[in-house]
Amino acid sequence: MAVSRLITIALIILVGLGTPGALLAQTGGSQSLNLDSLVTEALNSNLQIRAARQRSVAAGQRSPQVSALPDPMVTYTRWLSSPETRVGPQQDIFMLSQPVPFPGKLGLMGDMADADGAAAGAQYEAVRRDIVFNVKQAYYDLYWIDRSVSILDDYLSLLRDFSKVAERKYATGEGIQASVLKSQVEISSVIERKLSFDRMRKGAAARLNALLNRPVDSALAPAALIDTSEVEVSESLLVRQALDQRQELKVAGEMVRKSGFMKDLARKEYFPNFNLQASYITVSKKNSMASDAGKDAYSIGIGLSLPIQLGRRVAATEEAEATDQANRLTYENLKNSVEAEIADLCFQLQSTQQTLDLYSQGLLVQAQSSLESAVSAYQTGKLDFLSLLDSERMVLQTKLGYVKEQSNYRKIAAALERAVGGNSLAGKE
Repeated sequence: MAVSRLITIALIILVGLGTPGALLAQTGGSQSLNLDSLVTEALNSNLQIRAARQRSVAAGQRSPQVSALPDPMVTYTRWLSSPETRVGPQQDIFMLSQPVPFPGKLGLMGDMADADGAAAGAQYEAVRRDIVFNVKQAYYDLYWIDRSVSILDDYLSLLRDFSKVAERKYATGEGIQASVLKSQVEISSVIERKLSFDRMRKGAAARLNALLNRPVDSALAPAALIDTSEVEVSESLLVRQALDQRQELKVAGEMVRKSGFMKDLARKEYFPNFNLQASYITVSKKNSMASDAGKDAYSIGIGLSLPIQLGRRVAATEEAEATDQANRLTYENLKNSVEAEIADLCFQLQSTQQTLDLYSQGLLVQAQSSLESAVSAYQTGKLDFLSLLDSERMVLQTKLGYVKEQSNYRKIAAALERAVGGNSLAGKE
């Protein structure tokens, strides 16, 4: 009876959990985490995204500040000893002056600020992209951990039944004590592995909660669902998309644009700035016999700065030129890095897909067939208990390895999405 029950349990596990389809299509229900919901929550609640948004808004307010004329100045003078004129002594002088930079300087300063604002906007999008990536990484880690624990639970249940059978056989003299001890050691080993996964889950859950702006110890439902579709990618197409959409490249491009304006501004510093003035002078009739005695006076004037500090201007020009070269080199280096990153991730994705195919089309089937054969041999007395346990352990390691590769595949796909700027990759069912 005990042996029959053992065989029944083993077959149930083989049919219910040992097939690739069963490992691929896990049902989550209302009590499972939903990746899309987590991403939406993170985009709405993450504090790093909010901070980046405010930095972007702040950067957008710089252009109106730097491109505006300086404030005009009003000056009032009261003569303590009034100078005498033909029409009478002067008493008060009211003067309005307006500094005016050389034409084009303010516009260039505004253009530089606009480039900074555009860069801040691209940095904000980069933060959003990275938060989505980190949420996916944490979710796929949780999936791997939760599925592994589920597989270990099933294996532990089977082990306990194996252990009972071994104990009964030992009690009746049909078995050996080593079988009992081995099953108990195996049970303890599985429990230790579960504890290790529990510790890893706490870390992954804490990371995910932090990304969602939740308390780090908030409870999270199991991550039971994962996209199992194969991702088909074209490396050349992804590179083109990345060069057009990758946020770091946009930031670097804006810095190149800014340094171009910086060079133009440095050249314009060789031209003078202006100062426009208008004055109103009050005149008293005292001590004047002229017919127009007491007639107030008006004046307008213009001042020019003298750009004679050539050393400062030469240094500014050389600084702008060096900055422009540095920004262009930075942009080209980023392009090379992005292309290399995409090439590496495409290779990893293809390699991992091949490993998944090996599991689903070979390793899982072979391990199941080996266990079925071992169970039949054990039933007829041609195989000892320890060899049967080794066969089941092989199935366990294969299942755990398959789930790990599933998680790795989605993590690589998420990294590839990030590499091209955050756009989803097309897949096939």
